[in-house]
Amino acid sequence: MLLPRESALRFIEGYKAILFRVLDDAGIKRTRSVSNDLVAARTHAKGKPELIDLAIAELESDGRAVEPDVVLAVKRMKVDRWVYLRQTKRFAVFIDKMVENAYEVRALTTPLNELVGEPPCTFEIGVFEYEGVFVCDGLALGPIALGPGYRAQFKAAYTAIRKAGRLHTRTAT
Repeated sequence: MLLPRESALRFIEGYKAILFRVLDDAGIKRTRSVSNDLVAARTHAKGKPELIDLAIAELESDGRAVEPDVVLAVKRMKVDRWVYLRQTKRFAVFIDKMVENAYEVRALTTPLNELVGEPPCTFEIGVFEYEGVFVCDGLALGPIALGPGYRAQFKAAYTAIRKAGRLHTRTAT
């Protein structure tokens, strides 16, 4: 359910550097909460890949280049609303907001159910491909618990998605 610690910390270090640069470039003052600052930066950059590209270029020109695999993961990250359907020992099951695809998602350093509570629930979070698996950034925004009626609907949808071959377990790399 978690990435290997060294891999997770390497990603977090680069991701934080990029998001803090986005925050600084936007003139958004930092608070005492690193998590809130990272969410603010991610929200500000959502749908504006040029802000991420600029931050990466500036870090590189400052001699603080982020590792290429982290850069690629951040550039390809999909920040959206997801349904967190269930947790297993190895991964969390996420369903996209269009209820067309499901993903086996790992967390970075803290199990998702410890961050947002027990599934099912929905929230905005970043999902990306990293080291051959799908991973979430752990910055869950606006979590909403889903009741038993929704659980049954999403379980049925998950079964249909899986049977249709749209359960994504590993990345193409």
